Amino acid sequence: MIPAQFDSFLATSATVSSALIGLLFVSISIAPERVFGPTSDAARQAQALSAFSALANIFFISIASLIPKVPFGPVVTVIAIPSTLQTLGLLLLLPHWRAQGAVRRGLVLFLVSLLIYGYEFAIGIRIWIAPSDTGALVALLELLLGAYAIGLGRAWELLGAPRLGWFGLLTAAVRRERRRTPEDRQPPTAKL
Repeated sequence: MIPAQFDSFLATSATVSSALIGLLFVSISIAPERVFGPTSDAARQAQALSAFSALANIFFISIASLIPKVPFGPVVTVIAIPSTLQTLGLLLLLPHWRAQGAVRRGLVLFLVSLLIYGYEFAIGIRIWIAPSDTGALVALLELLLGAYAIGLGRAWELLGAPRLGWFGLLTAAVRRERRRTPEDRQPPTAKL
C-alpha cells in the first residue's frame, strides 16, 4: 500500500503518461510507414519503441499504485519485466544501427534503459519484501522521472527534432572543427 503523501504524484503521473502515450500514437499515425514501414530506418524504430516502453512503464506503475490494497512491490517487479524485454529487443536493431552508423547512440540508449528497468526490478523486489520502505518508493519515483526523460527525449527525436544536451553540443562542436580548413584555423592577422 502506498502512503497517501505520494498519491498526488502518482495520480498526476498516470494522467500525464497516458496523455503522452496518446500523443505518441497520434504522431506515429500521421506517417506510420516512416517509423514501422519496410523502408523505415532502425533509429526511428528504436526511438518509437523506447519512448513507448518508457511511457507505458510509467503509466502502469502509476495507475497500479492507485488501486487500494494491491501489493505494490510485486506489481512493480512484474511491470519491469516487459520493459526490460522490450529494451533487450532493441539489440535486434544492431545490424541496422551498424548500417546507418548509429551503433554508439543505439548502445547508449540500450544501456541506460536497461539500467533503469533493471534497477526498477530490484526496487520492486525491495518494496515487495519491505512494503513500508519509503526510501525504496522514493527511489522508484526518481527512476520514473528518469524514464520520463527517456520517453520524452526519444519521442522528441522521433518527431525529427535536433538532439539536445551536452553530448549533442559536444558532438556538433567536434564536427564543426573537423570541417574547418587549415586557413580557418590560422589566427587573424592585424591589418594596418
